Amino acid sequence: AVKTVTPTETYLLQVGSFRNGVQAERFKAELAMLGLETSIQKVTIDNKNTYHRVRVGPFRDTNSLNSARSRLSKQGIESSVIKIKK
Repeated sequence: AVKTVTPTETYLLQVGSFRNGVQAERFKAELAMLGLETSIQKVTIDNKNTYHRVRVGPFRDTNSLNSARSRLSKQGIESSVIKIKK
C-alpha cells in the first residue's frame, strides 16, 4: 500500500478586513455564493480597534490555494496568503 503524505503547512487567504462585523458577514456570504469556504477572525488591536478579518480556506496544498486565488482574482478580489503557524 502507498502511504499518503500530509503537507506540513496550512494556508489561508485573507480577502478583507472590516471594522463593521455586519459588512464582514455580508462579504462572507458573497464568497459562499462563489463556493468558497470562509471564516471571520475578530481581532482587537491596541485594546481599542476591533477588526473582522475575512479569510478563505484552509488550504493544505498549493493547487487548491492557487485555484482559489485565481477565482477570487477573476471576481476582482485581492487576497493575501497567510501561513498558519503550528
